[in-house]
Amino acid sequence: MIHHIKQCPAEFLGQPDRNGRSGINTEALVNDTVRALTGDATAPRLIDIAAARRSLAELSLQQICCWALSHPFFRQIDSGWLRQFFCKGLSEVAPLVKPEQWVKDEERAEELARMILSACGKCPGGESEAEAADRFDSVSTVKRLKVIEETKAAMERAQEIRRQMAEKAAREAANVYSRE
Repeated sequence: MIHHIKQCPAEFLGQPDRNGRSGINTEALVNDTVRALTGDATAPRLIDIAAARRSLAELSLQQICCWALSHPFFRQIDSGWLRQFFCKGLSEVAPLVKPEQWVKDEERAEELARMILSACGKCPGGESEAEAADRFDSVSTVKRLKVIEETKAAMERAQEIRRQMAEKAAREAANVYSRE
């Protein structure tokens, strides 16, 4: 699946259209993808992604996901998870990664593949649920940024403690000096 994501055609990487001007109509692409996966080619709009209220990064990621979901694997499984995935599953991570990185960077492609598989309740071949969750956490942009923030906060706390200890030592030294 990672290989499939990395082969994403340029048409899926184009600028999303939020206001009916020019660009890719992400909502139409998402609904065409859902129609293809549900086998109901004549269904009216199945998912309202509220494109006008989404960031360009999120719309771009939705377009890339449409390509990823064209993988034959997704035609063999239930499609009941798609609405949740397209409406809520991408908003947290989309602004953190440049759209082209999802298809150019090996780790981001793996993250996207694992994100999609997790959303549909499947594990990559040969992995248990725990292994799949652990591997997803290891490539997750959201988790990585959280760890970086926590590490930065811990370093700032340690620096403040060192500063306070140095001030205390200086005061104690001054007290000893003034008594002599």
